Amino acid sequence: MKVKISIKRSYGDIVLEGESFDDLVENLKGLPQWLDIVDSLILHTETPSTRKELLKGLVEYTQEGTVISLPRERLSDKEAICLLLFANEPNPLQPKEIARLLANSGRLSAGFGARLSELRYEGLILKEAGSYRLTATGRTMVEDMVQRLRS
Repeated sequence: MKVKISIKRSYGDIVLEGESFDDLVENLKGLPQWLDIVDSLILHTETPSTRKELLKGLVEYTQEGTVISLPRERLSDKEAICLLLFANEPNPLQPKEIARLLANSGRLSAGFGARLSELRYEGLILKEAGSYRLTATGRTMVEDMVQRLRS
């Protein structure tokens, strides 16, 4: 009998298979070290200073938090949320914090909760312990958006 386990990560699912439960348990023994390596390669490929340089002119880091410096018409509300999450990585943001940063950026959006749900459905963000962060797909979308905004 084949046994399969799936582990959800921000960048996708990791699937382990074995011919039996004992085989699966044996495969799981080396998983923590393997996950650390994969996570560090995928999630930590840039430094915060590199990110700040990338976002220069698009966001400002103030004492009040991250503020989007682009005019409202250049970004949709969903793009603005993703940009804030990207700018604040690796720290996830709670919904109240996202609302506050949007308001500080001149984007009062009563429907931002619906935008969060849409972004989760689209696989661009994850909700963990009440806080939101980008998935690998979401990060790629923001990087592409930044390039588009710069051109």
